Amino acid sequence: MSEFLNLDFEARREALLAAQEQHASNLPAYIIEKDYWVTITLKVLYLAIAPKLSGRSPNPFVFKGGTSLSKCFNVINRMSEDIDLSLSLDLLGHNAVIKQEGISRKKLQQAANQIQDTAKKFVAETLFDEVSQELKKFDSSISLKIEDNGLDIGIYYPLALGEGEYGTGVLPRVLLETGGLSDDNPTETVQIQHMLGESIDSLYDEPFEVVALAPVRTMLEKMFGVHTNLTQKKIQDKYARHLFDIVQLSSAYPNWHQQSALFFNHVDFSDANYKTHQESCDTARQGPLKLCPDCEDMDSHYRSDWEKMSDMFPGGALPHTYEKLIEQVKVIEVHANKTFFV
Repeated sequence: MSEFLNLDFEARREALLAAQEQHASNLPAYIIEKDYWVTITLKVLYLAIAPKLSGRSPNPFVFKGGTSLSKCFNVINRMSEDIDLSLSLDLLGHNAVIKQEGISRKKLQQAANQIQDTAKKFVAETLFDEVSQELKKFDSSISLKIEDNGLDIGIYYPLALGEGEYGTGVLPRVLLETGGLSDDNPTETVQIQHMLGESIDSLYDEPFEVVALAPVRTMLEKMFGVHTNLTQKKIQDKYARHLFDIVQLSSAYPNWHQQSALFFNHVDFSDANYKTHQESCDTARQGPLKLCPDCEDMDSHYRSDWEKMSDMFPGGALPHTYEKLIEQVKVIEVHANKTFFV
């Protein structure tokens, strides 16, 4: 059992507020609370559920996305909202869908859809019950539901803070986002702990290991995601955070430009598995790569999207202006186009 859960609700609230003052991240108490439940969910996945699946897969889960960057690698000092969890192909009993000469996009998409259908079946018949049973051992008041897409699980944890102590940018629930369509290469095994335990000695829980997607791979995936969004000129929320993450990752891993083969591998994977916008795939292979909005509508949207992100950062303040963010991204865009397309 986790030490935090031995406290009554008023003591939990006091602990969260104390951690807000003491943790190096300077993130608000409700973010620290959510981080706690993200960590407990990962603990359940990797320590309780993964060993039961070892006969089907040695590494059934890969933790990826923005939350992995902050929790596993300390690359970004913001709270990402949810757990992005890739289900391994050997767990699902499928082979990879690979772009090949003579095989149509339609056939590739059919094969990819079969993988996702198997993933939905795994969530409904195995994962949901396992996660529910294990989390309720920590707190019986937790409620869970499978989301409408059949792949994600919403986890609603007991709230220890007052109604006015929650922000608006991050929902007080954990969304466990799953799927079988991910090229999980390369990965790293890392130890994690929750912010509460890092802040308050008496609430320390033993760290544990998770398998996470390597940060450079995440950076390249984010770059292609932004390129696709800008090429399509599609107004979608939550893309400005990718720009921030790309800047942080570029600083932490300055040799990212040497991984062009990994970038092109991801483009081909997306083309085959997601039926990604064809022009986006073609221009990502040939150049130029777009990372900065180049029309007024997209620029205005990215600016608005960025300015809505303040709740995710320490002190509820953006680390820099939108103009400064774009200035930094432009440097990366220019460098990518010089090194990827030679």
